[in-house]
Amino acid sequence: MQKKDYSSPGQSSGWQDSIKSEQRTNIIKKIAIWGVILLAGLAGLGGLVYLADKSTSSSSTPVEVTNFPLTSGNDIVVGDPKAQISITEYSDFQCPACASYNPILNQVLEEYKGKVKLVYRHFPLRGIHKNAVIAGQAGVAAEKLGKFSEMKDLLFENQADWEGLDDPRETFEGYASSIGLNVDEFKKIMNSDEAKNAVEAGEREAIGLGLNSTPSFFIGNRRIQPRNLEEFKQLIDEELQVSN
Repeated sequence: MQKKDYSSPGQSSGWQDSIKSEQRTNIIKKIAIWGVILLAGLAGLGGLVYLADKSTSSSSTPVEVTNFPLTSGNDIVVGDPKAQISITEYSDFQCPACASYNPILNQVLEEYKGKVKLVYRHFPLRGIHKNAVIAGQAGVAAEKLGKFSEMKDLLFENQADWEGLDDPRETFEGYASSIGLNVDEFKKIMNSDEAKNAVEAGEREAIGLGLNSTPSFFIGNRRIQPRNLEEFKQLIDEELQVSN
C-alpha cells in the first residue's frame, strides 16, 4: 500500500492547517495590540503637548494674591532697598531651576538698577533636596555679614559640587572665605538657631501661600512666572508704566 506524502508540495494535513491558522490569529492579535498601544501613546503625547502649550500661554500672566505679605521680617533684599518695583522670589539653593534663573535675575537687577529690587525668601524643598536647609542657613549667614549676593551666586553656580555631599558645611565655609568673610563668624551664624529659624519661617510662609514649587515669583502682590529675560522685562516695564 502506498503511503500518503504529507510533505509534498500543494498538500497539507489538518493539524498543519490548524497551526498555520493559529499563527495567523496570533500575528493579527499582536498587530492589533501594538496598534492600540501606538494610538494611546499618540493620544497621550497630544495631551501633553496641549497641556504644555496651555501652561506656556499663561505662564507669564500675573495673578493677584490678596494674602501676599509685601514685607517679612526675614526678607533679604538684593539691589536698592528703595527701588519702586519689588520682585519677590521664593527659592531653594539646591533647586536646578532656581540656579538657571539666577543669571537672569542678576541681569534684571543690572538693567533696572535703582528701579527694581529682588526680595529673596527661603523655600527649601527639604523632601527632595537634602542640603537645601543648610544652604539656606549659609545664605542667612552671608546676608548677616553683608555678602548675600556673592554667596547666592556661588551656591547656585557650584550647586553640582555640594548638592550630593553628606555635609556641605566645610564647602560653604570655603565659599565664605573666597568672598572675604570671617569664616569663624560665618560658621557660627550658619549653624545657629537664628539662621535655621529664618529658613523655616520662609518655608512656612511659602506653604501658607499654597506654593509647591521653586522658584516662585511675585511682582508686588501678583504671582508671575516669566520664562526668560524678555518676559521679566515686559512685566517690569508694565509695572513701571502703572507706577508712573
